[in-house]
Amino acid sequence: MPNANVGVDVDVEDLKAENDAVIVCTGATWPRDLRLPNRDADGVHFAMEFLQNNTKSLLDSELQDGNYLSAKGKDVVVIGGGDTGNDCIGTSMRHGAKSVVNFELLPKPPASRAPDNPWPQWPRIFRTDYGHTEVAAHFGSDPREYCISTKEFVVDDEGKLKGLDTGMRWKFDGDDFEWTLIYYRSSR
Repeated sequence: MPNANVGVDVDVEDLKAENDAVIVCTGATWPRDLRLPNRDADGVHFAMEFLQNNTKSLLDSELQDGNYLSAKGKDVVVIGGGDTGNDCIGTSMRHGAKSVVNFELLPKPPASRAPDNPWPQWPRIFRTDYGHTEVAAHFGSDPREYCISTKEFVVDDEGKLKGLDTGMRWKFDGDDFEWTLIYYRSSR
């Protein structure tokens, strides 16, 4: 039963009794917010707000109703990787974004399994998904930037996003060093 509130709409014990297996797939509809300065700036959006409105408008009117956030002609920065980030990257490309960059907090994964990642663990290896491929085909390079931590959303005098203040984290000989990098991209 999709969109059910287990424990309210459906009894857990009934589910167990009526099925051989119960798989709970909750999805990622609740965002993990970044509590950063200027988080409420015009131009900063949650992934699911972007993706859900786009899909609804696409199904309802083939995007003709304008009831979605358009990336057309914009410089897009997607913070975070994973499937949801990749969907945002691909959707931005199909809208006609001027540029697309993806900030990944973690370092670039290795090409093959590391000794501390044996089978049957999920292989933590470098993967390229459809959104990354679309950006690389259009702009000539993978959109991902690794070891990037966003520190602040930078706004103009009108409260509109004009850039991101980020930090880069690198490891050398077992010591951590942190450098600050100001990475500005226009959101309009």
